[in-house]
Amino acid sequence: MNKEFFFPHEKIRPVQDELIALVSNAIQNKNHAIIHAPTGLGKTAASIAPALKAAVNKDITIFFLTSRHTQHKIILDTLRDIKKKFNLDFIASSIIGKKWMCLQPGAEIMMTNDFSEFCRTLKDEGKCDFYTNIKAKDNVKKNHLLEEIKKSSPLPTEKIIELCKKNNICPYEFSMLLASKSKVIICDYYYLFSPGISETFFAKTNKSIQDSIIIVDEAHNLPQRIRSLLTKKLSDRMIKRALKEAKKYDFDDLAVSLVEMESALYRLAQELAVNDEKLISKELFLEKVESIKKYEEFIAELKSAAEIVRENQKKSSIGGIAAFLEAWPYGDIGFTRILSKKDSYVVLTHRCLDPSIATKDIIDASDTTIMMSGTLSPVEMYKDLLGFPDKTITQEFPSPFPKKNTLALVIPKTTTKFTKRNPEQYLRIANICADIVDRVPGNAAIFFPSYYLRNEIAKFLETRCKKTVFNEQPRLTKEEKQELLDKFCKYKNAVLLGVAAGSFGEGIDLPGVLKSVIVVGLPLDRPDLETKELIKYYDNKFSKGWDYGYIMPALTKTMQNAGRCIRTEKDKGALVFLDERYTWPNYFRCFPSDWNLKISIDYLEEIKGFFSEQQSLNNHQ
Repeated sequence: MNKEFFFPHEKIRPVQDELIALVSNAIQNKNHAIIHAPTGLGKTAASIAPALKAAVNKDITIFFLTSRHTQHKIILDTLRDIKKKFNLDFIASSIIGKKWMCLQPGAEIMMTNDFSEFCRTLKDEGKCDFYTNIKAKDNVKKNHLLEEIKKSSPLPTEKIIELCKKNNICPYEFSMLLASKSKVIICDYYYLFSPGISETFFAKTNKSIQDSIIIVDEAHNLPQRIRSLLTKKLSDRMIKRALKEAKKYDFDDLAVSLVEMESALYRLAQELAVNDEKLISKELFLEKVESIKKYEEFIAELKSAAEIVRENQKKSSIGGIAAFLEAWPYGDIGFTRILSKKDSYVVLTHRCLDPSIATKDIIDASDTTIMMSGTLSPVEMYKDLLGFPDKTITQEFPSPFPKKNTLALVIPKTTTKFTKRNPEQYLRIANICADIVDRVPGNAAIFFPSYYLRNEIAKFLETRCKKTVFNEQPRLTKEEKQELLDKFCKYKNAVLLGVAAGSFGEGIDLPGVLKSVIVVGLPLDRPDLETKELIKYYDNKFSKGWDYGYIMPALTKTMQNAGRCIRTEKDKGALVFLDERYTWPNYFRCFPSDWNLKISIDYLEEIKGFFSEQQSLNNHQ
């Protein structure tokens, strides 16, 4: 097997050989694959090994897409091991978001749209020395650096940025140059699946999607990520900020237009009660804007003003309005338009419902696209959502870890169902959680559907739990998140209270740290107009509206939360799902069959017995 593929390690793990064979089969037949591959299978090595073997002597580029910067290092290390083991000569490049590579002061604090326009203006007006230097044909430093990096490739992005800074050249443009000579490019989803960005990316790297193998890691995130990328919003708050900018920089005519736009937005929402919302037609809003100023003329005026604002203060709400107006007339199928009135503001949303709008053409054009994740179940759903062809290979692998290492229980004694929320319910949940974590010999994590529910239940839990309690806070920075994790990991008997879709619900590895995860309730999306439109859209398209638009997104979060516990073959822990709805067939059927999930009333005895048995096994080893 190792001779047939560029496998970096000495031994192939159990089931990993099947995964390698599946990926190889897809590549050889120019087919695609959607793979549910739980933690421990070694997805990175298993996908790169056959892909690189197929691409290395051909004019084929491998795009390895991941949303996590930490994953870049794992992929680069794997490629480095392959180069060394097989004495191969190829270049690989790692590219992160453009603004995170920028050397201009303040770039990292800018909004994405603001940064894009800011960057373009500086380049067009010759005000970015880093860009000017790298575009100079006679730049000896650039050419020398390129040759040096080609020899030592692959290097992490941080090292590339550091070297570019020393040589006074743009790290992003240099990375594009390096990517044009690379066999493997590691980057974020949006470089391929965001329409405007992908066109620029392919042009700069001189690559073609027709000659590519695409590997998408953590692919369960892709549908929602694409929807977010293609969604635009306009609020009265944004207009107010834009009005301040217009007055500050003496755009008097524009200020008048913005006041009229704000009034038009309020008139559209005047019949709405607070926290109410309604669908709105594309034409109605176009008419309102046209009554203020010709649509294209208005956009041009906004964009021109935004350039001047960004030169002085980096961010521009005027530019945000221009971006919204540009997007509004487009996207009828697979989009919805919603007007909402919140407590203190009004927002108009041009919401993408269908991610296949961005993914289908890319998948069809590629030689092979491989989607992988530990929570990509049911695989057929992702095949539908992302627009894969019928012939696509789909496979769900079992966990490679010993089944005896995990206890998985549903406790049907409580619920966070909206109609049953009250202090008595919260107290009952807190008591059960406290009883469980106090019997777990080590650290535990509890995930809640929302910060509100976490806070309500924590009031009771913190007085009943004997362990040290850590609370996740909303909108943590990268540094704050790491600091909290480091503190938590220093304890041997602590409990982390997090939120299903928060900072710790997925994407963190704590091998040996967690002995139990409790998922409280179901992290279902609020049944607002957007969710109803999503259900309706997928009902019309696949007759699976409730599954695709409501149930499965919640269950995917649940699986991700539970997955924080067992990260290696040595980890042992208890997974607890605390809500009566998990016993309902619609939800229970969604759990992996190899979890051996049990519905338990006598849960404390089961948990006590499980950990006693684990201790006994440890004593005999």
